Amino acid sequence: MTEHSNNAPASDSSYTAPADHMTAAAIGKTYEHEFAASDNPDKSAARCDDGKITSEKYASADSQHDSDTPRALQLDFHHPLENFLDRRVFRWILARLSKSDRKGTTALERMLRSFRNPAAPFSHRFRYYPLHKIMQRVISAEAWDGFCGQSKQFGATVRGLNIVAKSIAEFGLTVPQKFSAPLFVVWNFTNKCNLKCKHCYQDSEHDVIDNELTLDEKLQLVDQMGKMHMPMIAISGGEPTLSKDLLPVIKRAASYEMHLSLATNGTTMTLERAAELRDAGLRYVEISLDSVDPARHDAFRGIKGMWEQAVRGARNVVATDGLRLGIAMCVHQGNFHEVRDMIRFAEEDLGAGCFAHFNFIPVGRGLKMVSGDITPQQREELLAILNEKMQAPDGIGIISTAPQLGRVCLAGAVIDGGRVPCSHAGAGSGTKARVVAKYLGGCGAGRCYIAIEPDGNVTPCVYLPHRVMGNVRKKPLQQIFRDSVFWEILNDRKRRLGHCEVCKFGDYCGGCRARADAYFGQLHAGDPGCVFNSKHWDKLVADGVAVVDESQTAEDLEISPQRHGPG
Repeated sequence: MTEHSNNAPASDSSYTAPADHMTAAAIGKTYEHEFAASDNPDKSAARCDDGKITSEKYASADSQHDSDTPRALQLDFHHPLENFLDRRVFRWILARLSKSDRKGTTALERMLRSFRNPAAPFSHRFRYYPLHKIMQRVISAEAWDGFCGQSKQFGATVRGLNIVAKSIAEFGLTVPQKFSAPLFVVWNFTNKCNLKCKHCYQDSEHDVIDNELTLDEKLQLVDQMGKMHMPMIAISGGEPTLSKDLLPVIKRAASYEMHLSLATNGTTMTLERAAELRDAGLRYVEISLDSVDPARHDAFRGIKGMWEQAVRGARNVVATDGLRLGIAMCVHQGNFHEVRDMIRFAEEDLGAGCFAHFNFIPVGRGLKMVSGDITPQQREELLAILNEKMQAPDGIGIISTAPQLGRVCLAGAVIDGGRVPCSHAGAGSGTKARVVAKYLGGCGAGRCYIAIEPDGNVTPCVYLPHRVMGNVRKKPLQQIFRDSVFWEILNDRKRRLGHCEVCKFGDYCGGCRARADAYFGQLHAGDPGCVFNSKHWDKLVADGVAVVDESQTAEDLEISPQRHGPG
């Protein structure tokens, strides 16, 4: 297998190599660039090679509390619409509806915007009357009015539906669904940051890197996303609020009706800044807070006094009409015991509408604190807590970067009314949500989601900065997304190693590609953070690649890195 050097090639093709400024380059960490097929002849979900429990056994034991007799979990959910969408005639119709005209709009957008809308142009209502009649048979007036009235991001939803229609027209229904364009992007806007976080996947510093995109290049990139009908941009960093380019980019993206969110450490979020961002078009602010203990948070983030500033910033967001607050927590050994307290603090003390759990992944500076990772069993305990909160009526919203949450929700929630994550950013209830999760759920790296680095490099995920799909200075974003050497392996969940290859829950999970790559240097490896791959985790521990220290605190992580990380 080929292992690429840390020096990126001059060509614009996809490659595997950490950037020169990153910890992985400094310690000489390498990642395999090819994807060897599994050599395990047993393709059964009951095979015991990978973990102490198999997905076959897990799926056969009913987890509903009101059941006295164990029975198999229902995993094959179906909606009658699936029978029609994959037919050639419907794919032809979807292709026509989702095709952009000279003005960059599509018939599908015009049809949806004119449905039950007396203010829409008469020509639109007349032209799409037959389709509107079909829609009326499946969508009640109350349901549509409620959706339009409650959704502040109707335009972004329409854009997302257009990508879905175009994707089904091109690829048909695939599990997971292949997409013609990403549904959302996480944009690491700048490498500049005012903190020194121990786990930083970006290896952010206190200054920009030499070749960061200019404002003109950023605005041109937004225009590309707009023409691709992308519905959502999440802006991250570094610390994005330190960039003078932030407001112009948000305004440009808002002109395309994209849903815009901002991930920040919160320390710069004054009332004036929050209002400024809201007026530019921002709708959601996610502030990182890793502990209810100020000292523990500050130790993890590298600078004293940051907890108070982050909390003040969170309160300023809540006080700003038009902005929603989310609290993000990177869970590691130093704060694993605080998850319930953090959720309660986020919801009850800060007034957040969402709690976002982030996996700790040993990448970036996280390579120096690999002993901070939690064990597969601890992750099961964490996911059980998240599922419990998800199922609570009228509780705080829950999202997670752990794709195994989909499996836990399927096993631990009733079908009627029980919530399941449908994608990275949303959840739903009932059978319809489970059907959507089958196509959208689980790890979306390089499939329905991509990341953009400050220098214009495009990667499948923010936790995969060394897997470069291309650079926007050299190729259009649309071409980069579709032409990457990582495209097929990330879209095909059967091409996996470990138990991920045969897992009964593969349609809803697929394993975290970033965690697998971080520990094995293989993008398609089994996710060692899952209990179904616990034997692989145990071997990583035995080999000294993974280090388990459940007694450590954030302060220990600061002063006692166990080793330079896996690999």
